[in-house]
Amino acid sequence: MKILETAKFAKLRKRLNEDAEKSALKSAILAIMENPISGKKLKGEFSDLRSFRYTVSGQARRLIYLWGNDTLVLFSFGPRQGIYR
Repeated sequence: MKILETAKFAKLRKRLNEDAEKSALKSAILAIMENPISGKKLKGEFSDLRSFRYTVSGQARRLIYLWGNDTLVLFSFGPRQGIYR
């Protein structure tokens, strides 16, 4: 499976400081790779995307991605508020 990331995702990933956040994000990506349809399909203008929920130190996070043609495109991640901008 091929993994691509958007510029926004790369920028957010580079800002991560805590090892717990990095580890949780990596685990979420691995879980999606094992089962790409595990995330919830979004609605409206984001209907092509999926949202995968995971936690970091007890706080909920979401990973927004697109899956198709054996390619995983990572769009964004973080807390729910503001993630879809």
